Amino acid sequence: MNPIACPVCQEPLQVRLARSRKAKRKKTFIMLVCPKDGRHARLFINDQGYVREVLERLEARP
Repeated sequence: MNPIACPVCQEPLQVRLARSRKAKRKKTFIMLVCPKDGRHARLFINDQGYVREVLERLEARP
């Protein structure tokens, strides 16, 4: 699988989990961020069905 590159510096983006701060019910997001400088690219995937699926797959890994 090819990594997704930062559009500014071409570094491979890092994948992290993030949580909403302001919502009453804290939602989990998948965040892609530039490791060189977070101002270059910070992308969020917030489809809760997809995020839940990814988390379930991660938990199932040995």
